[in-house]
Amino acid sequence: MNSLIILPAAHENGFISHPVAAENTERMCMKKKWLDSLVEPGTGQCLTLEIKHAQGDEVMEGTLLSAGGSRYPVINGVPRFVPAELYAQNAEIDSDTVQTGRSFGDKWRKDICWELENNEALAEEFREVFFAMLNVSGESELRAMYKDGMTCLNAGCGVAWSEFMFNVNPNVSRFAVDLSLAVDVAIKKTMHLDNVFIAQADLFALPFKDGFFDIIFSAGVLHHTGDAEKSFNNLCRHLKPGGFFGIYIYCVKPFLRELADTEIRKITTEMSFEECYAFSDAVTKLGKAFQQFTDQLIIEEDIPLLNIKRGEYNLQKFIYDHFLKCYYNRGQGHDISAVTNVDWYHPRHASHHTRAEVTSWFVNNGLVDIVFNQPSGWEHSGYFVSGRKP
Repeated sequence: MNSLIILPAAHENGFISHPVAAENTERMCMKKKWLDSLVEPGTGQCLTLEIKHAQGDEVMEGTLLSAGGSRYPVINGVPRFVPAELYAQNAEIDSDTVQTGRSFGDKWRKDICWELENNEALAEEFREVFFAMLNVSGESELRAMYKDGMTCLNAGCGVAWSEFMFNVNPNVSRFAVDLSLAVDVAIKKTMHLDNVFIAQADLFALPFKDGFFDIIFSAGVLHHTGDAEKSFNNLCRHLKPGGFFGIYIYCVKPFLRELADTEIRKITTEMSFEECYAFSDAVTKLGKAFQQFTDQLIIEEDIPLLNIKRGEYNLQKFIYDHFLKCYYNRGQGHDISAVTNVDWYHPRHASHHTRAEVTSWFVNNGLVDIVFNQPSGWEHSGYFVSGRKP
């Protein structure tokens, strides 16, 4: 059983600097009830919570302590189980993992990402992704899946859109973790939900016991970890017998698209986030320009080497799928489209995988009832795959 230690109140200037503006921090808190769900990453030891600033059941600032002396700060209500480089202001980028984490933190904290659910076209895309990943046809099946008393992990939550958009059962404990400072937006977006817990954590070293979760999902994250298979294997350890695991993961792109991505990303991943966003903004405008051509492009024969099939295509979608990432979605708007492009071009960790490769991960971990879903239009984007632990 984990325990609490309440320290005398400290002046707020004594707390670790946090990157979210002060006016956004007053409601950020971790509820004490989550303490018994946490263990030290790696050792599985119980943790003691040393409270510096709390209001009733809500902890704003403190430290989680292990028996071995490790310390994990709780900053503005979010436990931080990651190196300080991933949450401290102005820290040096000393690895590809830190660069990737910082990149997604910068992305998700852009103003446009604070109100994603209000973008109708984007909300519909999220719904499609979430349902395909969990192998459900709609909200009624989702409600049936999320049963009272279950525990669920969102592995790589971003701003926790699945928690505040699809919180279909308040009696399911929803745990959401991310490597990046996206958690600072996530906790703001979910503070009104009593069944949601947010932490900044690494998928290779999670603060949960093995066999803890009934449901685990990871939407477009494993390929950004630096070792997608290893992160998949680690998540499987945390799944209960009978538990469900669903993922969305990048597939290998058509031949010329892979070449273009590889060469362009050699440059863009070395840019600052602001520089890469400017590039992505220009690429978004290019995609919009391609959409001005409304006549269908007719391809008369297959070109197997380039993974091009005969048929009729929208010009922008054809170029996007086969040659160049130049995303533009009129319904989602320019700014969201630009964020989608920078998501592709800036993080250093971004791997692509074959269907056979992903299947082997499920099989090698003993998962059964493996299902590949492929919503229309996502054929060249990635795989939606799910399975169960016997």
